[in-house]
Amino acid sequence: MERDHDSRAARRVREAVRGLITDGLARGIFPGAVVVIVQGRRTLVHQTFGHAQVTPRRREMRRATVFDLASLTKPIATTTAILQLWERGVIDLDTHVAAFLPRFAAGGKETVTIRHLLTHTAGLPGWEMLYLPGLRRGDGTRAPACRSIMEAVARICATPATVPPGQAIEYSDLGFIVLGYLVERLTGQSLVTYAHRHIFGPLGMASMRYTPPRSWRSRCAATELGNTYERTKAASLDVGRRFAWRSYLLRGEVHDGNAWHLGRGVAGHAGVFGTAWDVARFGVATLSGGALQGVRILRSETVAEATRNQTSGVRPPPRGLGWALRGWPILGTRASSTAFGHTGFTGTSVVIDPARSLVIALLTNRVHPHVADDKIVQFRSAFHDPVIEAYDG
Repeated sequence: MERDHDSRAARRVREAVRGLITDGLARGIFPGAVVVIVQGRRTLVHQTFGHAQVTPRRREMRRATVFDLASLTKPIATTTAILQLWERGVIDLDTHVAAFLPRFAAGGKETVTIRHLLTHTAGLPGWEMLYLPGLRRGDGTRAPACRSIMEAVARICATPATVPPGQAIEYSDLGFIVLGYLVERLTGQSLVTYAHRHIFGPLGMASMRYTPPRSWRSRCAATELGNTYERTKAASLDVGRRFAWRSYLLRGEVHDGNAWHLGRGVAGHAGVFGTAWDVARFGVATLSGGALQGVRILRSETVAEATRNQTSGVRPPPRGLGWALRGWPILGTRASSTAFGHTGFTGTSVVIDPARSLVIALLTNRVHPHVADDKIVQFRSAFHDPVIEAYDG
């Protein structure tokens, strides 16, 4: 990747980005952002805006600011790891999950496959605070609170399918918690070790990692003040009254409650931190068929499989393996039919458009200091369309 490319297209794109992000700041959608846009190997944009933290003191956003990537963990770490295991013949994507976890067959999930988990078509619920007791059942009992990823996987195994596998898309953190657990079980390595050795390290993504050390905190964008979002959700479900909620400012510590309370920051659905530059590097590697600067982490055929429509005939819009495809709001209306991307709850996203050889990494700290609304959803599509228009000229 070449830094700071200057051309008429780059100037148009930079001007569009500046106007759009400035508007987002003014509307209070996020306090700060870093944007990296790469075309081919040329960096068109690497700009910072606003603040990495606004309370209890302000810190300016910088190029080296490290973000809680939230669900970008899914495609960058977990999906990539699973695809590598598939390439090595350790797993088959169409093997039943119950072949590895026999208890997973409970509740109508006996035919759920690895592919179903990757495409969010396993029939699993989208989200539960697994570190708290479950919703009250008809007999008055609740699923017990979990204290580890292993206990969480056992609870997910016992959870009945909401619909038969393959019939509906329900974006599910639970499915990726299971996938992360399988990576550890099948490799004998922790997710931390595996991701570093086989993904982050080989691609030269020096900022990308689980569980940043305390010495990184001054580099990290702040997220929520306490666990207000999840605590409010828990109260609405009549759980968590006596739970030891985090009450301090989260910075360099994973925002997601399941990742924090169950995995101490390490899980298959969330937990990875990194800079916008390194997210863009991963995007360029994916755009290049799984390789970057002579280092290959996936075969080009594998990337092609991961980014094709895996859910034909299933509503809502299509999904690949770990990726959202054209038709999902993040991609707007101007991206090509082969575009794909992903988002993270904390305000992160990456869009990859092969037809234009374009990678757009938009990292914000929209949950800081509180999760106010979902305006980031509309902002992303409203951001990507004019940026692509500016590039097209």
